[in-house]
Amino acid sequence: MCGIIGYSGPKNPLPILIDGLSRLEYRGYDSSGIAILDGSNLSVEKKEGKLQILKDHLKGKQFNGKIGIGHTRWATHGIPSDVNAHPHIDNQKEFAIIHNGIIENYSELKEELLKSGFHFTSDTDTEVVAVEISNNWTGDLLETVTSVTKKLVGTYALVVTTTKDPNKIVAGRMMSPLVLGVGNDEMFLASDSAAILEHTNKMVFLENGDFVEIVDGTYKIFDIDLNEIQREVQVIDWEITEAEKSGHEHFMYKEIVEQPEVIEKTLTGRLVENSKEIPIQINEAKKYNKIWIVACGTAYHAGLFGKDLFEKVLGVPVSVELASEFRYREPIVGSNDLGIVISQSGETMDTIAATELLKENGAHVLALVNVVGSSLSRMSDSVMYLHVGPEIGVASTKAYLGMLVAQLVLAKHWDKENKLNITFEDIKSIPNLVKESLKCENEILKIAKGISKKNDIYFIGRGLDYALAAEGALKLKEISYLHAEALAAGELKHGTLALIEDGTPVIVTASQVHLLDKTTSNVQEVKARGAFVIAVGDKNSHKLEKIADQFIRLPSAHEILSTIISIIPLQFIAYHVAKLNGESIDQPRNLAKSVTVE
Repeated sequence: MCGIIGYSGPKNPLPILIDGLSRLEYRGYDSSGIAILDGSNLSVEKKEGKLQILKDHLKGKQFNGKIGIGHTRWATHGIPSDVNAHPHIDNQKEFAIIHNGIIENYSELKEELLKSGFHFTSDTDTEVVAVEISNNWTGDLLETVTSVTKKLVGTYALVVTTTKDPNKIVAGRMMSPLVLGVGNDEMFLASDSAAILEHTNKMVFLENGDFVEIVDGTYKIFDIDLNEIQREVQVIDWEITEAEKSGHEHFMYKEIVEQPEVIEKTLTGRLVENSKEIPIQINEAKKYNKIWIVACGTAYHAGLFGKDLFEKVLGVPVSVELASEFRYREPIVGSNDLGIVISQSGETMDTIAATELLKENGAHVLALVNVVGSSLSRMSDSVMYLHVGPEIGVASTKAYLGMLVAQLVLAKHWDKENKLNITFEDIKSIPNLVKESLKCENEILKIAKGISKKNDIYFIGRGLDYALAAEGALKLKEISYLHAEALAAGELKHGTLALIEDGTPVIVTASQVHLLDKTTSNVQEVKARGAFVIAVGDKNSHKLEKIADQFIRLPSAHEILSTIISIIPLQFIAYHVAKLNGESIDQPRNLAKSVTVE
């Protein structure tokens, strides 16, 4: 979770650190802090709460120095507080460290250090590492840091600087993301390339076990045994404006309304036969005995959509798995299986671990990710980028849509018998269909007012609509904190009907024409118990429209495309309910964008 930023170069570090933390705050906003090194002087400032509190605290303060590190925290060990905020320092106040990850054996290390007379001011695992580095000082920062990390059990991206070696920053990673930005006589470190894209588009994505030593704006990379190694410098084609609000009140809103444009990029070059943009062609796809779709959260819901498509076109079983559970149940993965791992960031810890399991068992792994150079993209056998640009809002919108569209494009390329009954020209229409669907916002405003104070809201659907319902419920929960639950519509009578009472909101998506009569019957069941029904459909849904209390009409399209665009009103419902209730939409409580801890 946490966000890391570092700088070495001729400029004043403070504005660079604060700007970087602003772009990283989506990774955690329990507290934030900075440390600036000026020779023998180490200045550390940190505050509990959102970044603005730190910004206000720093107003008018001046710092000298050409080296700086900064951190925004998502709490794991220790409550959010000033003392638990990063950076952490050693007892002599000579070393400063920031860290993303979890040190699993920190309590054992701490106990030994306490016996040796060291003291601690925080409850964090990170402070223990700072004290260990001080206690094991060899005279060289890189040597000391690599020596200490050999003692650590767990995950880390860590950045260290010290008054004892004042021209250096040393950073290393193990399972937690860390990017090195290469500038002109200056170097940057960050958890996410978007945080430093304003300064450079040349990035080195550090691998597990990599350590970088930065001296006076230059760098060298080493392994843990201090052997120098080389890593490719990649050029990122994102524009910095893509990571800005562009005049909108919230990132989430901006990311909803820009979906027509970003999906154009997802489709570019992929709607022709034998496109080189398709990582696995039909001849290879046909050889797999089983497909495992593995993901978490929103990406898992996207995988439910893909399951139906891939089973239909390839005629092989497809299992959709929660990455957090997958590796603990000893799944029977064969060497002739295909694993499809889905993640916006490409850094989700559970999905990375699941990918390792798939590869260990000989499966071919295809990653559907958004972030170029991410861990999943590098460790997978094949990769298909979503190309939707940086997504800053914690509640995913455009990345989810990109996941649906990418899977549909894959399925179409594998559909030689036209079992989906859809053409490339049909798929090409998705951006325009999304654009038309955005026009439902005014109607959604009225709906949001009616449900914003309800305690329980249910989403129902059948077939692909159930996958959609699951994502709609998640969006509402994430940012409004209302209880929302998704159900396959036919399952209502197996318990949930007992919870339906007069005025209970039930939101139904009805894109599946062949299931429309069944869905309408399920809606009748909740209507008979007093439910307030909000239905999403098109001109085919006239039966449902007659019995719904409110009906959102979307443009008519192929059944699969109708499912895809039906997410738009659900995204708007979540956004406007949260806005009416005054919630922190881009930074919902207790959540972070990239889940890099287990």
